[in-house]
Amino acid sequence: MFFIKKQRVYLKTYLYSAHEIKFIKLNICESFPYIDKVIICEFNRTHLGTEKKFIFNEHIDTFTKEEQNKIIYLQCDVSDQITQGENSDLVHKNENLMRGYFSSQIDLNKHDIIVSVDADEIIFGRYYDRLINQIEYFNQAIQLKLHQFIYRINYLWANEIFIAPTIARVSFYQNKYPGQWRYDGDVFPEVVGCHFSWCMTVDEMIKKLGVYSHHYDYRHLAKKEILEKAIQEKTYPFEPDRSFYIEVLDMTSDRNYYPSSIYTMLDEFTGLIA
Repeated sequence: MFFIKKQRVYLKTYLYSAHEIKFIKLNICESFPYIDKVIICEFNRTHLGTEKKFIFNEHIDTFTKEEQNKIIYLQCDVSDQITQGENSDLVHKNENLMRGYFSSQIDLNKHDIIVSVDADEIIFGRYYDRLINQIEYFNQAIQLKLHQFIYRINYLWANEIFIAPTIARVSFYQNKYPGQWRYDGDVFPEVVGCHFSWCMTVDEMIKKLGVYSHHYDYRHLAKKEILEKAIQEKTYPFEPDRSFYIEVLDMTSDRNYYPSSIYTMLDEFTGLIA
């Protein structure tokens, strides 16, 4: 267990697949001047409760020495706490455990501030000062709005805004373990980042459908022909009746939609730009 006493600001996320490394790096680049530490949790179980090997240390050289010094990596054995998921409710229980497990592994100050994101949810660096000040002086927790991208990092789901990540004081969740560290607090009025949802290869999409929290809802979609067609035709097979309009952005002229750090690492997104 890590023991950290003074009040700090943390970025917290968790890792399940190698394709998320580039997004975690992007989040670190955006947050670097504003946070004290980045907490990266990795688990030996999937959301379904099946066994999973740890992979983070295989990719540690992706990060600079300065970035590595910011990282608190938690290799989490939750074998005795996980539920073998046989339906969506049990699987989401596992997901909630993974989102909040870090708080049982680090000695946090009740005044510490946690920016809680999934790996593919990137907060713009230019908003960190305002968000932290909002927590310090006005709110215990706020929810964050993100631009919703899907399949490709320049496929903007133009009629959808994603709301889920939360920035909060530790005291807000102190008696709610594990807590979701998500979907809580007033919604900040501005769009403060990007959610790069399903921005991965088809093979990675199939792998995700086999282990993630919505497995029982969408496992029937884990077929290459279905997913390739969805990407090519810009459709949304997860909820076919949902309003779904894709605007293809130009990453040169539409920079205001993106974290500025992404332009220093576009080579890591080869194949994910339409």
